[in-house]
Amino acid sequence: MTAKIEIPAPEWNSELARTILDLEKLRQQQLYSEVPPHIFFQLKDIFQILETLGSARIEGNNTTLSEYVEKIIDKNATIDEKRQELENIEESIHFIERHTDSTTRIDRAYLSELHKIVTRKLAPSPKGEGSRHSGILRPHNVEIKQSEHTPPSVETLPEYYENFISFINTELQEQNQLLMVAIAHHRFMYIHPFDNGNGRTGRLLNYALLIKLGFNVNTGRLFNPSSVFYTDRHKYYEMLSQADSLENSDLLAWSEYFLNGLKNQIEKINHLMNREYTRDIILLPALKYALERQHITSQEFDILSLLVKSKEMTVRSMDLGQFGIKTSAQKSYVMKKLRDKRMVESTTKGGRTYTIKFVNNYLLRSVIKTLENNGFVAEFLNHNG
Repeated sequence: MTAKIEIPAPEWNSELARTILDLEKLRQQQLYSEVPPHIFFQLKDIFQILETLGSARIEGNNTTLSEYVEKIIDKNATIDEKRQELENIEESIHFIERHTDSTTRIDRAYLSELHKIVTRKLAPSPKGEGSRHSGILRPHNVEIKQSEHTPPSVETLPEYYENFISFINTELQEQNQLLMVAIAHHRFMYIHPFDNGNGRTGRLLNYALLIKLGFNVNTGRLFNPSSVFYTDRHKYYEMLSQADSLENSDLLAWSEYFLNGLKNQIEKINHLMNREYTRDIILLPALKYALERQHITSQEFDILSLLVKSKEMTVRSMDLGQFGIKTSAQKSYVMKKLRDKRMVESTTKGGRTYTIKFVNNYLLRSVIKTLENNGFVAEFLNHNG
């Protein structure tokens, strides 16, 4: 084994080279979201839910998407070990988004804090998914389940880890930056620097590195990088194992698998930046689904449909007159009921223009369902075991 990390060069006319070029175009693309910010950021929250659950389920957490959604809706749900693991990943995503931009050095302190968040309040292995040495390098040798690879020994681990930190912070030419992310994910798993939580931390590191490279989630992009792996968990482990040889051909095969999956996900999710697509394919069918299952009344369906169809996806009390709601008192009462159910909220503090809310109430079920129907949600997330 060698601690040195190098990026192998792909053939110029290879599928991998074409994928890198396509991803570079997506990275440079100035996304203009036609979807209003108050809708975009709710969709972003949903993709964080998918990212959180997907990463946890790869590691064996058997919470299904349906179960997780119900716990999000139920504010009084008990926080057990499985739920704590999910909350930790969610908080890790927030940590990354708060502390990562193009100038960030992802150093030992950064990764230490990330690992601490990932494993906090969890029972240490083998009873749980926590750590006995949270935030610090493992003080003992480890084995990886279902893998023939043996990670570096305790004696050599510090050298491997320092080389890894240097590698992910090296300034590279553009054509090598995405290859670095692919190689970094494999090498982090290969090194296995912590006693537990390496998989979750490594997939979160992908998120941080991609944000650092300019796939900025705070200026109009939706992201779900772990979906590359959980769509076919067995393929993920197979490709990781193949790359363990550290042969250039195997590392390039891993990189092609990783980056092609990433490109496909980004292209698919970018459809949600189109207002008509989000309105007609996601939100309006979600409202119809909610009405059919009596999660909302016919009056609520009419009002929320009007809201979604409007240019800014908003509604005001005065707009309710067309539904036979005439007096100011009646209009105020109807809007208050929608606010109490957390299905609308004001677009400005104290304002009287309202937008739809669908991330923390029964509408979340319906929006997840329409996303699932249109290929944005892997079946794996709703399989038990």
